[in-house]
Amino acid sequence: MIAATIEVIDESGEVAVRVQDIVTRVGTQAPVLYRHFGSREGLVMAAQAKRLVDDMNAEVDRFSQAFRSAATAEEFEVLVELLMVGITGPERRDLRWKRVNVIGSTYGRPELAEAVAVLLRRTISGIAAGFRPAQQRGWISDDVDLNAVAAWLAGHALGRILIELGDSDVTDEAWNKVALKALKAILFG
Repeated sequence: MIAATIEVIDESGEVAVRVQDIVTRVGTQAPVLYRHFGSREGLVMAAQAKRLVDDMNAEVDRFSQAFRSAATAEEFEVLVELLMVGITGPERRDLRWKRVNVIGSTYGRPELAEAVAVLLRRTISGIAAGFRPAQQRGWISDDVDLNAVAAWLAGHALGRILIELGDSDVTDEAWNKVALKALKAILFG
C-alpha cells in the first residue's frame, strides 16, 4: 500500500491519494488499510516518510562507501569534490524537489514532522559517519564537528532549489564553485 501511495504522490501529489484507488491497486480492501494505517492521513504520512528514507539511505550508503575507499588524503579530497558535484547536479533536481515536498508536507502534521526529524537525524549521523574515517586518519581536523558538517551539507543540497525555481542569475557552475570552496574550507581549513 505504501509503494502504491508513493507512486500516486510522485505522479500527482498527495491530493490524488484516494483510499479506494489504493486498495484496488494493491488488491485488498479498505478495512485492511484502516487497520494498518488508521486513516488515509496515516497512509499518506507513512508514504511520505518512506519516500524520504529510501532516497536518503541509498545516498548515505553510496557516500560512505566512496569515502571508505580513499587510501590517501588526496584521494579523499577528490572524492569530496565528486560528492559536491554529485549532490548538486541538475540531474538530481527531481530528487531535491521530492525531499522538499516531503519536508513541506510535515507542516501542520506534528506526527509526520517527528518521524521525518528522526529520519533526518539518522541521515545526518550516517553522513557524519562517512566522514569519520578521514577525520581519524588526520585528513580532517579534530575540531571539525562532523554532525554539523553533515547537517550543513544536507541543507545545502536542498537549498539548491533556490536557483531551480525559474530563471536565476546564479549558474550551476557558480553554485558548485561556491559550495566546493565552502566545504573544502570547512573540512580542510
